[in-house]
Amino acid sequence: MKTIIIIDDEEDARDLLKQYISVHQKLLIIGEAANGYDAVQLINELKPDTIFLDIQMPGLNGFEVLTQLEEIPEVIFSTAYDQYAIKAFEVHAMDYLLKPYGRKRFESALERILKNQERIIPFAEELLQKDASFPPKVILHKGTRKIMVHVDDIMYAEAFGDYTKVFTKKEEFLSTKGISQLKDTFNPASFLRLHRSHFANMSAVIELKKMDRYHYVYLTDGRSLRVSETYLPEIKKMVL
Repeated sequence: MKTIIIIDDEEDARDLLKQYISVHQKLLIIGEAANGYDAVQLINELKPDTIFLDIQMPGLNGFEVLTQLEEIPEVIFSTAYDQYAIKAFEVHAMDYLLKPYGRKRFESALERILKNQERIIPFAEELLQKDASFPPKVILHKGTRKIMVHVDDIMYAEAFGDYTKVFTKKEEFLSTKGISQLKDTFNPASFLRLHRSHFANMSAVIELKKMDRYHYVYLTDGRSLRVSETYLPEIKKMVL
């Protein structure tokens, strides 16, 4: 059973979606919102599997709602003819519901959109970085969940095959990006490479020590990370 939240500022549009969704026994509507602010609060509280998200709304538009979520659910966008929104969808090869639509269009789009949700991650990441040199949040995985993590909360990251493990003070996440690609996402003044297999948020580093033949940085939570000779000079500038 997929849980659903409908977000649209038009009551008629919400009612139509409820009518179309009601015939699907595996879809359960658990809430609805008429503006962007209420949408963010409701989605973050109820954590639905899927949201139907209108683009043009008062308060926050649909794209802004997406960047304010704690977790990224499956998203089915809908919009009246909006050149900016449609161009954005086309660039990312994302399907959407163009208003006005009927039951046939809804049914044909539903399964196709839900099967192509991998495109929502790069799209959301682009929205996060809009008007910013470096994104304030990054989308990471925890099991099947896609979590929005504040970059400032990240302490360090380490290579994990083709992926990267990312650590905050309390949790461990997985990024589908390789360590070099992920590192390039962040501000180089704040995140420094320590070793080919890991990098750290320098705000979490409290000390640099040499133990036997190797140097290590110590983090605020007591963890230590080895520093290779390649990166040692830059680390010394930041810590000593």
